[in-house]
Amino acid sequence: MMKPIRTLGAAVVALAAPALFALPAAADGPRGTIAKVETPLLGAQVTLSAGAGYRDDFRSPRYNGRNEWGQTDRQVAELRRDAVQACRSAIRTEGFRAGFREVDFDKDHWARQLGPRNFFVTFQEVEFETGRRDIEARVDCEVRNGRVTQVSGIPHNRDYRKGPPPGRRW
Repeated sequence: MMKPIRTLGAAVVALAAPALFALPAAADGPRGTIAKVETPLLGAQVTLSAGAGYRDDFRSPRYNGRNEWGQTDRQVAELRRDAVQACRSAIRTEGFRAGFREVDFDKDHWARQLGPRNFFVTFQEVEFETGRRDIEARVDCEVRNGRVTQVSGIPHNRDYRKGPPPGRRW
């Protein structure tokens, strides 16, 4: 003897049970496989289907809060900060090697991401100070995998280890 189903919730679960077993089985098949479960309900039919055709729902990684290399904004900010610090250190070192007494950075800089851990950093105004004058220059820096690979734009210091300027004889 079967017990009658008295609540609507129990009826829905009873009708959906075959679909719970049929839908995963249909998902293993080739693309476009359609699985349907039809159950008569009070003279009507309830149809549950899955895989009813192919729909391109691709959304860019940016939609999910990630950039094209799969990094979140927080990760990118941390990598960018590390790249800017590495560039400042490298520019300071190269400036001291060229004979400048002090190297000052304005806050005007920008960093463009080239790869997962690669950045191109530009400082709009870097002030190189000598004993006689100050030179302002735009300096570019490239960072690959957290290491500085190229620094360009550091001016020459004629006061330091260069001898007389051209045309001047001692």
